[in-house]
Amino acid sequence: MQVAALARLRRERERRALQELAALRQRETETEFARDAADRNLQAEKHVQRAGEDHIYRSLPDAGPLQRAGLERHREAISRLVVRVEEAAHRLDAASASLLEASKAVEAGLARLTVQTRDRRKWEQIETRAQTADIARLQMVQERESEDHVELRYGRLR
Repeated sequence: MQVAALARLRRERERRALQELAALRQRETETEFARDAADRNLQAEKHVQRAGEDHIYRSLPDAGPLQRAGLERHREAISRLVVRVEEAAHRLDAASASLLEASKAVEAGLARLTVQTRDRRKWEQIETRAQTADIARLQMVQERESEDHVELRYGRLR
């Protein structure tokens, strides 16, 4: 029966949408972990930057007058620390953007699942109605055959 095939197709589509949603949620969870790791990394880089700068600035008075090359080395060291913090901040921004994208994908997947579930239920109702109609039709045919059989039997007896 074609209705049963369509209902089966809708159940399969719902199952695929459910699997897709599970995969999207897994990706969202992994992306959230990556964002949290990037945040921890940024905090660690900021801590290293503060500690490095503090060390450099505290050592300056003890060093006495510095040569231009010595000052340049300190500036380069501070610049490297700043670059590391900026890179970590960039990775955090990228991870946050990925998490936002993954969250939107989960929302879209949930919407697709909702549509597929609604379609499946509709086609299951149609399938049930068609089966009920088939059963009613078969019962009517059986009743007619039974009546015909009774009429033939009693008709012959008269």
